[in-house]
Amino acid sequence: MTKTPSNADGRVDPNANARLARRSFFRRSGALAGALATASLPATLGVGTTVAGAQATKRQITIGISQEPATLGYFLNTAFVSAVVRSAIGSQPTLTIQNEKNEWIPWLAESVPSLENGGARLVGEGADKRLQVTFSLRKDVTWSDGQKLTSGDVKFAWGLIVNPDYPVPDRARQVKVASIETPDDWTVVANFLSEAEARDAALNGRNGLPERVFADFAKQSGPVLDPGYYKDFLPAFPRHVLQPIIEKVGVAELPRHEINRKPVGIGPYLLTEWAEGQFISLTAVKSYFLGTPKTPAITVKIVTDTNSIIAQLGTSDLDVVGVDALSEFSAPELDKLANQKIIRAHYPVGGTWERIDLNFDNEHLGQLLVRKALIHAINRQQIVDKVLNGKTKVIHSWVPEWRWDYNPEVPTYEYSPDTAKALLKEAGYVPGPDGILAKGGKRLSLRYGTTAGNQTRLLVTQLVQADLKAVGVEVLLEYVPSSQWFSAGDNPGPLWGRTFELGEYAGSTGDDPLGGKNLYSTGAIPAASNGYVGSNFAGWKDRRNDALLTEAESIIDQARRRELYAEQQLLWAAALPQIPLYARAEVAAANYALQNFRPAPTNTPPTWNSHEWYLDA
Repeated sequence: MTKTPSNADGRVDPNANARLARRSFFRRSGALAGALATASLPATLGVGTTVAGAQATKRQITIGISQEPATLGYFLNTAFVSAVVRSAIGSQPTLTIQNEKNEWIPWLAESVPSLENGGARLVGEGADKRLQVTFSLRKDVTWSDGQKLTSGDVKFAWGLIVNPDYPVPDRARQVKVASIETPDDWTVVANFLSEAEARDAALNGRNGLPERVFADFAKQSGPVLDPGYYKDFLPAFPRHVLQPIIEKVGVAELPRHEINRKPVGIGPYLLTEWAEGQFISLTAVKSYFLGTPKTPAITVKIVTDTNSIIAQLGTSDLDVVGVDALSEFSAPELDKLANQKIIRAHYPVGGTWERIDLNFDNEHLGQLLVRKALIHAINRQQIVDKVLNGKTKVIHSWVPEWRWDYNPEVPTYEYSPDTAKALLKEAGYVPGPDGILAKGGKRLSLRYGTTAGNQTRLLVTQLVQADLKAVGVEVLLEYVPSSQWFSAGDNPGPLWGRTFELGEYAGSTGDDPLGGKNLYSTGAIPAASNGYVGSNFAGWKDRRNDALLTEAESIIDQARRRELYAEQQLLWAAALPQIPLYARAEVAAANYALQNFRPAPTNTPPTWNSHEWYLDA
């Protein structure tokens, strides 16, 4: 996108991220909003007295990633591969995070607000009722240049994210907030939209946001409650650094500023060198508020070849490799190294799922019979068995089976080439001289794109190509660099630009389905007219689906929400905007000597606790 909901392996976080993404800046009457206090730009960005060698260990730790980040700036990229670095340097830190057990824990905040502890509460009456969430910030947090974190940094970040001139891939969650109050330097009060405000915003736009950007995300049948994701939607940005830059070059030019190559962060490590195409060097921040990192330095090594990554793991040239570079395909080699006690291999199955999006604008794919034929034609179990070594399973919904809202009644669309052929015949397709089907003189030929450089995707696409050819569908394979595939903003790639026909990538989901609206509502179809907001790449439009998703995110009653999402999943399965392939194991590997490495089963970057890592002598 300039976002990627993804990594080399390609993941889209519908909540953006993510949890792994947030963006914007507030405008009123053409003026930059919020109380953005004037500050001078540090003489040396990102370098200060906070940097120091931490307690020594045997040697530094080396992390392998499969793709070079396009940027490390402030919610401009949600690629998981970027998140590995961003989490370590804290360039877009949120107030709370999730740990390896998917539990919410504080990061910049002192505690996690909830309805139970009073940090989140409903205030007001009738149409003015709203969700109000209060965060108390830690008082011992400093940016990497030595400046204190304040509530103003949080308000500033929210304002930047919602600014339509700031090209973020997704602002759906942030625009649900009507205002942010900062009664003191350590308190942040987020006021979500009331029912009355949501309706007004949908009709008239809000705070300079054009209606086309805001309306479809803001229409609610009640107050915007956001019951699942209000915990991590607020990041902090260094106001004292970014405000002077914005005043000089403007919001729209901020993504191209050099600060995004070496951002001022708040994490346990400081970026000290970026050798393009080779490595990124990180040095421990001695004054990190959660404790001095146990390892003085980390090198993030860019290794684009999966075979080379595994070989380097075997020689300890790499100490940590995350899900962006490994997959179930690598299991035999990883298990061999694990049996030799060279590494520890991890295969938690989480909320990431591989899918093929079907572009409804395509004359063939716009036909339901064709979409049903394609899913019946693909032997998804063969993919799991042959490519993924049986480490995972075929899926049938965008909702993972382990989540509370999963509907077990979703149809499974079993593998059946005969059924596929019958459906295509019913749709009016007849074989041509070369066996490829055609209708009205137009061949059933489809471009199938995905990210380049990933061995698993290479094999999956080849199997799919063969399966579809067997029923008379020609498939032309296209492999695109991850940075281009997931690019959004001013120069959208195939996904956000919707120029693909069949598009494979992975999507991440958390413990609540609120991201469904950003994935599947009519208003989430990215286009130039809406600033490429949303991740409904297929272009699926269904009024009942929109209504279900809207109601589900505007109530707290869990039982009713379960009913709504259950019905929505049936609509989704009937329309087939995507072909679900398989749930992904969040494969990770670490040096056997590495201590405190705790990868999460969802989309929490493995470096979430990197300050605790060390190599046992």
